[in-house]
Amino acid sequence: MDLVDIFPATIAVAELKSLTPALIDAARRLIDQDTGNPVPGDGLYTREQQLLNLPLFADLKQEILGMCREFAKAHSHRIDDIAICNSWGNVVRQGEGIRYHRHSNAYISGSFYLTDGSSFNILNQHHSTLFNFAPEIIPGNNYRAMESFTIPPKPARIVLFPANLMHSVLPSQSTAPRYSIAFNAIPVGRIGVPTGLLEIRVP
Repeated sequence: MDLVDIFPATIAVAELKSLTPALIDAARRLIDQDTGNPVPGDGLYTREQQLLNLPLFADLKQEILGMCREFAKAHSHRIDDIAICNSWGNVVRQGEGIRYHRHSNAYISGSFYLTDGSSFNILNQHHSTLFNFAPEIIPGNNYRAMESFTIPPKPARIVLFPANLMHSVLPSQSTAPRYSIAFNAIPVGRIGVPTGLLEIRVP
């Protein structure tokens, strides 16, 4: 029997060159000054929802946009350009995590890390929705049977993924808070085939 793997879910992991230790320290101070929106069980997030528009992050934002364009190209998507539509800081403290969720009205979602801490977790939606029955999974390294995939954060690591993928942050076991910045990006300009054409503009 030949096994043919089709329609994979592709994510991207990279290191941000412009996210220097000095910028990480400044970003953490900024997040500490602006957090105050606790979501039960989901830690804290910043009131500022356009964090990457601040002048402090100008070079970093351009580096992230370049990665988003490369990610879209890897999927052979024909788009004019990409814009970040919202971005915010997250703080997860001991015992906290972020529940499984997806980002509606977005194209590419991403998160990058200012500290290490609890792992970023992506649900294997193919495994969870493909079969009508749910057999017990045999532990091992068979990626087809993985219920989820985890990525350990470290400072300056970034993860990009399709915005529709369910993802979470595992509960933190550390006494030190975990800092990250998350964002969503959308295509701008003309998108789609002639019978489903959109024109999206951002300020």
